[in-house]
Amino acid sequence: MQKIAGRVTLARRVGSDPPRTRSRPRAALGEHLSDRLHHGRLKASVADVVDLGIDVLPHYELAAIPLLDGAERPAEWPEVKRRLRAERLRAATHRGVLLLEPGELDRAASVGFLNGNDELFLCSEWNDEFEAFPGRVSSETQDFNEGTPLGLEEWMIDTGCLLALGDGAGLNFATLDAALAERLRARFPVAKG
Repeated sequence: MQKIAGRVTLARRVGSDPPRTRSRPRAALGEHLSDRLHHGRLKASVADVVDLGIDVLPHYELAAIPLLDGAERPAEWPEVKRRLRAERLRAATHRGVLLLEPGELDRAASVGFLNGNDELFLCSEWNDEFEAFPGRVSSETQDFNEGTPLGLEEWMIDTGCLLALGDGAGLNFATLDAALAERLRARFPVAKG
């Protein structure tokens, strides 16, 4: 122990430090944490992808809509509830998120429910207590050509999400399926800047 100007410091003993290993710079650590998540931004909308249906979309059991026409928690809005009843669309809800079966999603898109600035998550299993991703995936907030929100990949694995879509100024998409990502890129051009 050494006492310097009123402070007590512990002196290091020579040879007691573990050998230093050379590590990559901090910036390089976050560059590619995983190659499992395939993502990008395309010149399209959520409605365009849903309209293609079976040609592009994977087999899914649950379509969750946490953002509709730029409004979060759409199932809590009286206008949305009235429109669902008027169009005779059957939708379950959980914490403001619309939960639709595959056929109901097709009908919702065909009657003009997905007009832009929407988010859609397609999941492999039905879950009455589906918890939407806590961040935004719409292209108004982030460009998936540059990167994705922190924790999106882990959330997709935990919830069984096959495809995450968010539109606005282009269509952000994220999937764990490389073939699905290629089908999307083959159908729609990549959005620049």
